[in-house]
Amino acid sequence: MKKYKNLTITDTNGADCLIVDPRRFGDARGFFESVTIDELNHLGFNKFSQFSDSMSGKGILRGLHYQEDPYCQAKMVRCVRGRVIDIVRDIRKDSPTYGETVAVELTPENGTFLFVPRGYAHAYLALEDNSLFEYYVDNEYNTRKEGGISYKDPDMVVNLYTRENPEEEYKVEKLSIYDLLKKYGIDTPLISEKDEVRKPLSETSVNFTRAKRRYLVTGVTGQLGYDIVKELHNRGEYDILAPTSKEMDITDKDQVMEVIKAYKPDVIFHCAAWTAVDKAEEEKEACEKVNVEGTKNIVDASIKVGAKIVYMSTDYVFDGTKEGYYNEEDKTNPQSVYGLTKYQGEEEVRRNPNHFITRISWVFGINGNNFIKTMIKLSDKYKELSVVDDQVGSPTYTVDLSKLLVEMAHTDKYGTYNATNTGYCTWAEFAEAIFKEYGVKVKVNHVTTAEYFKDKPHATRPENSKFTWDKLEANGFAKMPEWQDALRRYIKEFNESTEGKMLSLKRGK
Repeated sequence: MKKYKNLTITDTNGADCLIVDPRRFGDARGFFESVTIDELNHLGFNKFSQFSDSMSGKGILRGLHYQEDPYCQAKMVRCVRGRVIDIVRDIRKDSPTYGETVAVELTPENGTFLFVPRGYAHAYLALEDNSLFEYYVDNEYNTRKEGGISYKDPDMVVNLYTRENPEEEYKVEKLSIYDLLKKYGIDTPLISEKDEVRKPLSETSVNFTRAKRRYLVTGVTGQLGYDIVKELHNRGEYDILAPTSKEMDITDKDQVMEVIKAYKPDVIFHCAAWTAVDKAEEEKEACEKVNVEGTKNIVDASIKVGAKIVYMSTDYVFDGTKEGYYNEEDKTNPQSVYGLTKYQGEEEVRRNPNHFITRISWVFGINGNNFIKTMIKLSDKYKELSVVDDQVGSPTYTVDLSKLLVEMAHTDKYGTYNATNTGYCTWAEFAEAIFKEYGVKVKVNHVTTAEYFKDKPHATRPENSKFTWDKLEANGFAKMPEWQDALRRYIKEFNESTEGKMLSLKRGK
């Protein structure tokens, strides 16, 4: 038992699962209690993402539930009306208490919280009608990532923690789930149809671990690398190495191996790349050095330490002449130095069997330059612009892409995927949508690629970059939102950024 200024923490037989009793200050009028952020940090509960509550009648059992990574949740739970027994089970495979079950009675009178770490299955049993149960969680809810185990698991032994008054230490009683129900006068709990068919832990595929994963992100100064780090933070992951090119030059084989061997990441997000498409035609060797040799160095190191690798490829691996839509099995035929080097990078990545290759297009994110920012800045100078209308693709928001990539990295659904926001448009249509969403009037003249680049050397671009996303859904991943929705959210993010605010001030908005 550990005492802090405003709370007392009691360890349980479940590693990292804690009974938390806030200190109450009261008199005949009632009481007051307060817990500081620092004290919550002692629990490992250092991020509050969502609050939920649930009302249940006597005998209703909800659980045992969990959410799969990367949406696994730590919880602080309590009962604010009625009376419940909270039940949690450690399902982290590397935990010294794997399979152990903790139960504690929660009431408004005792004011007790249970801290439930990530990697536990959670349930509660209502002992009175109209019992109101509260959850404070550190990660968002995701329906697709719901899971659960059966409360009737014959291997489950419940360790029930009880005490008569707040001055006593908790006593532990070991019970079967049926003896626990009988102890509280419940013959048969009321459960959902979904929970009725849950399987025991021994028959459930769960991949929770107590040890934290380690991530390495290249290209952190770019649009996607920046948002991947943000997304990892959003999911409660903080063991991240994101070296700049000065800290780890991907073209330096020895340095790459040294850094990655020292850090030993579980997952590498390889975002660093040469992306100056036209300049690559003039500086082929420099582009190859980054996109091919640099990727080879990352792959060699990933194999050495046993890390998964997530690699971002491009629509430029196709020639763009196909009628209809490109799927992942279509023949590649890059027509530019950039496209060829990104395809050669794909081939390097395939040497690591634990790989994800994602083909993306028309990317935009807040941290760096992109087509949207260019259009917005040009609209400050011009009221008429010529934009290409014979290339079709899918604008892709790095915020949405990062969510998908982080989710992929928590699975073993390896392979090559088309990964863009959904829907299609031409560059000219995209520009028109940008000006409308940003609230400026600019006439867009639709021109061909040949007209736009007249007398200018340039790389060949694919005219058709329309992808299918069936493979994502077939492997349990959700398609990304429509590009119009992504554009609206990006414009909002841009307007709230320092860059966007400065531009608004300049324009007198």
